[in-house]
Amino acid sequence: MALLLGLSARAQESSDLRPTVHGAYWLSLGVEWKPLRKKDGAITERHFNKNFSVTGELGLRAAADPFAYQQTYLSASARYRVNDFWRVGTEYRYSFREQPGSNSGRIDLQSWLRWKNDRIRLDHRFQYERDFIVVTKVRSSLRNRFSVEYNIPKWKFDPQASVEIFTGLHYTGVRNIGVRYELGTEFAPGKNKDRTLGVAVRYDREVNTARPENNWIFVLSYALDIKKK
Repeated sequence: MALLLGLSARAQESSDLRPTVHGAYWLSLGVEWKPLRKKDGAITERHFNKNFSVTGELGLRAAADPFAYQQTYLSASARYRVNDFWRVGTEYRYSFREQPGSNSGRIDLQSWLRWKNDRIRLDHRFQYERDFIVVTKVRSSLRNRFSVEYNIPKWKFDPQASVEIFTGLHYTGVRNIGVRYELGTEFAPGKNKDRTLGVAVRYDREVNTARPENNWIFVLSYALDIKKK
């Protein structure tokens, strides 16, 4: 089960040519499961079964000032670890928004690359998104996230930093539409390491739009990996 809460501060609105800062609350509940893992007592296990997992998520988002419901979404995904350096996956999300008739679905194709040694872990996530919305909006986009984590000796709260670039694919042209910066940490309490707690500060910045929006977001997370008996 995963719990995500985002909180950001709202600044005074300025003109359309300058970015505005908005507040938001994000809440999500999710679960990850490996349905094909071998049962206790089994001798052998196929490589595919060991590295295949599925996830489900229920999320709610609302504006902070004033508080106003924005959307609820449901998502399901499948992931496969090809080897120690590469993972692939796909996800489908359906969002229920506040405006009548604005509900929409989205499908993602994802690829992760990971390298680590005793102290440093480097990650790159490439993601293609396809939103089933009106053609005048950006329906397809590419996301590239680069992250680094440093393992501090005898310290549980290893720092993590990332930057993510959003590229819109539109009939009017291909252009960058946003940047996301994040700084935080996460750790696994207990001996089973099936739970993860995390905290981070996120800054979202829109670019190449007439009315850009910037967001400061405080993120708390809790994740649970269900083990098959």
